[in-house]
This record gives sequence, structure tokens and C-alpha cells, in this order.
Amino acid sequence: MAGIDNKVAIITGSGGGIGGAIALRYAREGAKLALADIVAETAKSRASEINAMGGDAFAIATDVTNKDSVRQMAHATLERWGRIDILVNVAGGADRKPVVEMTETDWDHIVNMNLKSVFLCCQAVIPAMLKQKSGKIVSISSIYGFTGNATRSSYAAAKAGVAVFTKSLALEVAKEGISVNAIAPGRVSTPRVRGHYSDEQWAEAVALIPAGRAGTPDEVASTALFLVSDENRYITGQTIHVNGAWLNW
Repeated sequence: MAGIDNKVAIITGSGGGIGGAIALRYAREGAKLALADIVAETAKSRASEINAMGGDAFAIATDVTNKDSVRQMAHATLERWGRIDILVNVAGGADRKPVVEMTETDWDHIVNMNLKSVFLCCQAVIPAMLKQKSGKIVSISSIYGFTGNATRSSYAAAKAGVAVFTKSLALEVAKEGISVNAIAPGRVSTPRVRGHYSDEQWAEAVALIPAGRAGTPDEVASTALFLVSDENRYITGQTIHVNGAWLNW
């Protein structure tokens, strides 16, 4: 797929299942990668893997909920390559807690990790993209941002916010050559997600998906590649659902 060879991409949450799959896919297509993760060792491991393949990647420890940390991420990328062509916001996380048991700190932690982080990262890279008159931004939302989810209300609310923030930002920058889209995965088989289920629970969860199986990180990565490639010139402000018809809009 044409369009990202030698492009500079920042990927947050790059040490995880989906973020890692996107990083590897972009690397195979020739992108230069700034791999951001709050766990420095996972980002370093991913960068080493990509560099061993002949790619060009570096790791940067980043707290995506902290403005100074995010600014440093963007600054380090610009110092190394002089431009930012692509931002992929993957970093996030969830916990399970009924609303009546949730503290304000609990709420803020999940919303900041999933929604505030997207705002901060976009704000940090858009000035460079405006100067270039080009750029592609992709953020990871979730099926739960559209269906809701009992005991994950903060996560669902944040992921719904990602989808609407995506629409709003796309309206602001459409005339500047910048596209802004989101991906809302359904159930994706990553080590973190799979670890929350016994084999029996996983089989029951997967049985709810019309496609008959969970998605893979590589399938999300394929969508993330298309959205930032030259094949996508006119899709912006959209959330692409990748869920095996589990949610059929």
C-alpha cells in the first residue's frame, strides 16, 4: 500500500498488542517510527525488534496524560526527523467498577488515559502538520463507546468522546490537508484482553460475535495502515468499526 515509505509516525501505546501490531505494520511499509509508551522497556523492546528488521525506530517513555511529557515526545520526534506525518493514538486502558463504587479519582484516571491523552497528543503534533500542510491522525476508540458497557462506564464514555473529538478536530483541520479518523475495535485477542477471561468465558464472549471469532491486532493494524496511506485521500472525521458485525450500524 503506497504512501508511508519514509513518513514519520508517532505511535502511543506501542508496547501493547494493538499498538505493537500497528508499529510492525508501519515499519514493514517503510515508516520511521517514534514509539511512545509509559513503560519504557516495552517501547525499547519494540524499537529493537523493528531496527533488527532493518527499520528506523526509537523509543520514548511518555505519559500521555501529562502535557509536558507529550510535548517532549513531539519535540524528540521533530529533533530526530524534522517532521511529523502521522500520529496514532493507541494508549489507553480500562477497569471494572460500578458507578456507585467509583471514586472521582477512578473516573479521572480512565478518562484522562483514554480521552485527555488524545487531545494532548493531537495538540502537540498539529502545529508541525499545519506547517507541512499535511498529516494523518488515527485514534483508537472502542465498540463500547457506541454500546456502553456495565461496570466500564468511564471507559465507554471516554471512547465515545474519542469518536466525537475526532469529528470535531477533522472539521477544524480539513482545509489544511490533515485527516483525522478513529477506529472502534470490537473484541480483539490481545494478551491483555485475553488474560481477563477463562477459556470458558472467552468461548462464551466470542460466541456473541456474528463472525464467529475475535479480531486480531493485525486486522486493526490493516485499517490503521489504510487510513494513513495515500489510498485514503477523502475519508476524514469518521470512526471505522472493526468488529466482525458484533455492532452493525
